Amino acid sequence: MNFLNNRKGYELFAYEAHKNFYVDKSLLIDAVYNFAKFNNKFICITRPRRFGKSTAANMLAAFFDPGAAEDSRELFLGLALGKEWANLPHCWAEQGKRNVIHINMIHLMPPSVKSYQDFEGYLHVNLLEDLQTAYPAKNIKAKWPLSQALEKTGDKFIFVIDEWDAVFEMPFMTDVDRKAYILFLKGLLKDRSYVYFAYMTGILPIAKYSSGSPLNMFKECNTFGDSTFYPWFGLTRAEIQAVMQKRGITSPTIEDLAFWYDGYIRSYDGERLFNPTSVSYALAEGSCQSHWTGTGPMNEVRDLIRRNVQDLREDVVRMAGGETLDVELTGFSVEKTEITTKDEILSAMVVYGFLTYHAEKLRIPNHELTLKFRQALASPELGLNQTLAESKKLLQATLERDHKTVAKLLAELHDEKIPFFHYTDENSLACVITVGYLAALDKYRLKREDKAGKGYADFTFEPMHKTETAIILELKYNRSAKTALKCIHERGYLARFKDFDRVLLVGLNYSEATKKHTCLTELVEPKKTERSQP
Repeated sequence: MNFLNNRKGYELFAYEAHKNFYVDKSLLIDAVYNFAKFNNKFICITRPRRFGKSTAANMLAAFFDPGAAEDSRELFLGLALGKEWANLPHCWAEQGKRNVIHINMIHLMPPSVKSYQDFEGYLHVNLLEDLQTAYPAKNIKAKWPLSQALEKTGDKFIFVIDEWDAVFEMPFMTDVDRKAYILFLKGLLKDRSYVYFAYMTGILPIAKYSSGSPLNMFKECNTFGDSTFYPWFGLTRAEIQAVMQKRGITSPTIEDLAFWYDGYIRSYDGERLFNPTSVSYALAEGSCQSHWTGTGPMNEVRDLIRRNVQDLREDVVRMAGGETLDVELTGFSVEKTEITTKDEILSAMVVYGFLTYHAEKLRIPNHELTLKFRQALASPELGLNQTLAESKKLLQATLERDHKTVAKLLAELHDEKIPFFHYTDENSLACVITVGYLAALDKYRLKREDKAGKGYADFTFEPMHKTETAIILELKYNRSAKTALKCIHERGYLARFKDFDRVLLVGLNYSEATKKHTCLTELVEPKKTERSQP
């Protein structure tokens, strides 16, 4: 079988479920089953890449597919769904007893598919072949439309269509093809008596923002606030800690994982979510690093920025420097192929998982993606490709305690590269600092308003290795660099790095009267100081 009851869902899910770092999300099956039965039998889950959508789709296919009924039952009895079987009699009554048409659109197309017509023809031929094999007595003809053939069977089917929007990324797709594909799905699923329920996943939101949308029968649970199935995608801190405790993992620490991979916000309760794929890699390899694969995703960021550099430049620079933006995003429709406005482009970045959006706050979610945005900033279209080289010089001058060069480079950065940051207070100065020290992200955990001592340090630079010099940076506006250093001592910010060998204290001030930056530094050795005290 190609798509009908072919055990592929079971085999793929069983492989995931037996991994050391699998987090059990099997109760999603009951949630989907009940929602389809009592609310809406058309469900579409849209989430960013690498958030467990395909694993969930394979899991659903595995549970209901009669082709894998016995193996599936044994597998699920060992998971959370099995432990609750006595409380879920209606769901378990369906296990292994529903025809499942399971299609992953990413893996569907062989090299022979060169056009949308080829794609639709390939799908048609293979699914009809399945139906002819499964229902020989129905005399299904090869040239029948799929809907006619499915109606002829007299049965009901569960449709699991994974990565439904992957077709849009094929190089042969035109605007006309895109609309044809949406109409194809409508013709296959809408108002069809053979649909028991349809579960689709993807990245792009379904075009259902107007009553005329061809796929408006779907309940879409998307990045912009639908909460029905949010508990089942992404990992919480508690889920990761449970896996780490079970496997005896102490490195990387949960704080390491949080710094690198969390920052996505669950809409209905504000829970911070981790990227599951990156966490899994980090736990398996024993270290945190960027696990975004290939260049495609960040090419998408650059491509989106290019569509409206003028309106996006300042916002992208601010977020790459650690800023959170106050915005109200409305999303965008998948049928709108020309995404050009600032709102649409930022919404697209949220949909792809490059930004996180919650309570009208927009930002880069974590260190992994901050590094990727830093790479995107090197794109000549933003006019900032020289800034990163200058940022390395600024960091080096700071570590060498070259006060004049630090002040000079900050002035040049503000006046020549990012003049759209207008100094009005310490916060606007901080915006320039975050951009100026982008190069530090390679070696430091750079945090703004970091809790330390009796307050919050303006900036802390925690090195990846404790043998390196940590940095505490305090800003003043219309005061003095000396006052900034004094503030670090008086508020006990040094307690933040008491276990480090060396900490560089940096005081920076901008004078509105003289239009000049000034810098002072002090190098302290917390461990040595502690040992010398009586």
